[in-house]
Amino acid sequence: MFEELRDALESLEVAPGGDALVELHRLHGILDAKTAAAVAAFDSSGEWASDGSVSMSAWMRVRLRMSHGDASQLLKTSRLARSLPLTSQAWEQGRLSSGQIRVVVANVKTRHVDLFIGDEGQLVPGLCEADITETVSALRRWADIADAIDDGPEPPPPPPTEARLSRSLDGRGHLSGSFDSAETEVIERALDLAGSPDADGEVRTFAQKQGQALADVCRFFLDHQSNKLGKRHRPHLNVVVDLPDLLNGGPGRMLNGSSIDAATLHALACDANLHRVITDGKSSILDYGRSTRTIPAAVYTSLVLRDQHCRYPGCDRKPEWCDGHHIWHWENGGPTKLSNLVLLCSKHHHLIHRRGWHITMDDTGVLEVTAPDGTTRRSHPPQPRLAA
Repeated sequence: MFEELRDALESLEVAPGGDALVELHRLHGILDAKTAAAVAAFDSSGEWASDGSVSMSAWMRVRLRMSHGDASQLLKTSRLARSLPLTSQAWEQGRLSSGQIRVVVANVKTRHVDLFIGDEGQLVPGLCEADITETVSALRRWADIADAIDDGPEPPPPPPTEARLSRSLDGRGHLSGSFDSAETEVIERALDLAGSPDADGEVRTFAQKQGQALADVCRFFLDHQSNKLGKRHRPHLNVVVDLPDLLNGGPGRMLNGSSIDAATLHALACDANLHRVITDGKSSILDYGRSTRTIPAAVYTSLVLRDQHCRYPGCDRKPEWCDGHHIWHWENGGPTKLSNLVLLCSKHHHLIHRRGWHITMDDTGVLEVTAPDGTTRRSHPPQPRLAA
């Protein structure tokens, strides 16, 4: 039998088409099911101890050359499938995929096996018609109901939330963690909202987009948290209003350009810190020369008022997600003043600092970005520039 299977696999040629891949995947799942059944039977027989192995898992690591994690997962799957007759039958028939079986294993706790067996007749037919997302949703719902009606002993507490950020020898960070379902939902939502679209000609993987989004979320928190102030702490809420409008009941606007009515404006101004930005004539100090590299709050606020969003051509990321960039680099002698600064989102800020990228801005506020291949793109200011 095994010789025939080996010969069939060696002579197998899979056509480069979707239908062929679907069938091959289905057959692979059937082989997984047969393997799991054999593992369960061998585990139950205790024959793994005949060569001195201390456990079935240890035997699998040595004889099957599996990692500890893979051996443990296969053994857990095999034991559970052996106790679920309708589920294992659908798996061996190719009606349930190996991926769906992993979802079952992840959601059916040992103390709920008998309860799941009682529900198999209703659950399995529906799962055979479901995709993987629907399977996850159905099994999570079933697990929640099982927990709710469980009148047995108090279950062990769930694993604690964990996260570990470590640095490699080249200075890069590597992040891993484990979170409960609610925390995972929060993190997914935050990364989704913080994600930025690809620039023209840029193609990033999903992991690359999530990595950049996570860095942006952390940077946003540092800029907006109120417990520990750093060298520059951006306000939680910025409202822009001309003095005559403030005095005469006129409207204002938020930094993103959205309007705010007079009543709300005066309610906010009743208990607020006011920072003046003079746009005509002499101003408070907006040119700090070479005395500081960090952009002071007054200068940063003026920068946001001028640029309103990321100035990289084609990007409109809001100022909350942006940094001030020295066009003439500070380390090369560039001053920290408004005429030498431009607002860039984190992604484009890092891009501009890469080798071969150049950025300039003329007196009218037109920004010019040149890529390493010589391609030049321009960004025009959203409004007349503030006096520097």
